[in-house]
Amino acid sequence: MAQFDVHQAVTDSILRTLEAGEAGQWQCPWHRKGGSSLPVNALTGRAYRGVNTLMLWCAEQANGFGDSRWATYKQWQELGAQVRKGERSTIIVFFKEIGEDEEDGRRWVVVRASYGFNAAQVEGAPEAGEPLPPSEWHLPEVFDGLVERTGARVIHGGESACYVPAQDLIRMPERQRFGTAHGYASTMLHELTHWTGAPGRLDRDLTSRFRSQAYAAEELVAELGAAFLCAELGLEAEPHPSHASYLASWLTLLRSDPKAIFTAASAASRAASYLTALQATLAEAA
Repeated sequence: MAQFDVHQAVTDSILRTLEAGEAGQWQCPWHRKGGSSLPVNALTGRAYRGVNTLMLWCAEQANGFGDSRWATYKQWQELGAQVRKGERSTIIVFFKEIGEDEEDGRRWVVVRASYGFNAAQVEGAPEAGEPLPPSEWHLPEVFDGLVERTGARVIHGGESACYVPAQDLIRMPERQRFGTAHGYASTMLHELTHWTGAPGRLDRDLTSRFRSQAYAAEELVAELGAAFLCAELGLEAEPHPSHASYLASWLTLLRSDPKAIFTAASAASRAASYLTALQATLAEAA
C-alpha cells in the first residue's frame, strides 16, 4: 500500500480548485463578497493559519459552505454537536516536532494530517454571527491609516499597481480607478505583502527554493498575504489586477512541487503577521 503523502493530498485538493479556473468556471476561494472570514476552530476560537487557511477556503467554496467554523469529529461532540452520517472530512494539517539538531539548535518537524468538518456538516452547531454586508465605495475605518502606519512609500498615479524593489516603493493607480473600495484595499495589501519581503524586513528570497519559478511563487505569496489580511480586517478580498495572468504559472508551480503551496502559504502568513504586528508597535509608540 502506498504511503499517504499529506503534502500531495493538500496540493491535489487546491489544484482541483485552481484547475476549475482554467475551464472558466471559477471564483478564487479567497475572493469573497460580504467580507472575508478566516476559517476558525469552532471549539478553541483560534483562526487557522498558513496552508490550512487556503485548504479550508477551497473546501468552503467547493461544497457551498456558508460558515467559517471547523472542528474535528471529537471537537464537535465536545460542543454538543454531531457530524451527520455520510459527511466527508477535509484535511487539516499540523506540524509535530520529532527532534532537534544538537549543533545548530534547529528543530525537526514532520507534517501530519487531521480531519475536520465544517459547521454546515453537523447537527446542533452553535448559531453563527451575521455576515458583513457588501461594501460601498468608501474605504472602511479599519483600513484608515493602516498604510501610513507601515511607513511604506506609496506613489499614486499611472495604470498599474506594483512594488519596485530597487526604489523600495509601491506604485498604485488613483483610488477612483478601482471599481470598489475593497478592490483598492486588497490590491494595496498585495503590494504591501511584497514590501514585507525586502532586506531589513522579512528578507524573503525565494530564488534558492524555487529558482526559475521564484517570481510565480512570490506573486502567490502576495496574493495569499493580501487575502489573509483582508480576512483579518473583515474586508472583501478582490483579485489583483494581474491575477488572471498569474493563474497558469501557479498551476505549473504546484503541479511540479507538492510542497510549494505550504511554503507560499507559510510565507504569506508571516507577511500578514509582520504587517499586523507593525500596526500594534507603531500605535504603542505614537
